[in-house]
Amino acid sequence: MLRQNRMRIKMILLLLLFLAGCAQTKPEGRHTTPEPLPTSTSVPPGTAMPIDEVVATPDTSVVALYSDRGADEDCIQATTNMFEWMGYAVSLVNADYINSEGLDNFSILCIPGGNMYQYAQDISSGGKENIKDFIRNGGGYIGICGGAYFASEKVMWQGNQLPMTPLGVFPGTAEGPINEIVPYPDYGMCKVNIVDSTHPITRSEPDYAWMLYYWGPVLIPNEDADIAILGKYESVNQPAMLAFDYGLGRVFLIGTHPEMEEDSDRDGVDVFDELDDQGSDWELMRKAVLWCLNESEDS
Repeated sequence: MLRQNRMRIKMILLLLLFLAGCAQTKPEGRHTTPEPLPTSTSVPPGTAMPIDEVVATPDTSVVALYSDRGADEDCIQATTNMFEWMGYAVSLVNADYINSEGLDNFSILCIPGGNMYQYAQDISSGGKENIKDFIRNGGGYIGICGGAYFASEKVMWQGNQLPMTPLGVFPGTAEGPINEIVPYPDYGMCKVNIVDSTHPITRSEPDYAWMLYYWGPVLIPNEDADIAILGKYESVNQPAMLAFDYGLGRVFLIGTHPEMEEDSDRDGVDVFDELDDQGSDWELMRKAVLWCLNESEDS
């Protein structure tokens, strides 16, 4: 709890600087890391593949998990554990790699919870095109909280459009944090109602799920966008979870933190353990990955 209080104080101070007009201060998807995370050592050794060992084949799917500046280290660890629980290899990638090498060796790119502004600063315009080309050519993109903000055409933070160039694959607006869900700057569990029971990701899901909310966005598609809205925050009746095609690839966005197992230690982190998530969200995410890979039985 002391650790979380320190995190909250740090985040509030950063936000005050941003609102005061400091151009270098970034709002948070969760909290920032002060230095870039190493490409292959930001989680305990053995839990992620070094980039030079990545070999994707038709029978082997490899997840590229973004782990550079702004990416929350607890989110990186929990997301790594989640993907490995599903049976996928995980390789941590940084902005330089995306900017210079692209993502041809991978099956899915996951941008985890963190600072979407920092993501947009570090991933260059060429890097953003590399990501778009990767998806267009059949790759999958999973954006969790900060990664969902980053994927959007327009990013609103506390009523103001951020001066950033997001990825822009989602034809719509990501807006947060939403006080009606959990009053900012707090975090807590929120109820997400499943509103599409026909989609392969949510067809066999219960009517609702409780998930961690930590400053995530509502995801509002443009009026003419061909988007499947899978779930909505109950408290505001706005989209929390989306899926859509992008070229030959697929995109799944979620504003909450399904990677966090609040009442289990299998996510590898001890934050938020005081919360009750009333069940795991990893099976939902497994189906999202299968859909992104076009491997679900009825995709």
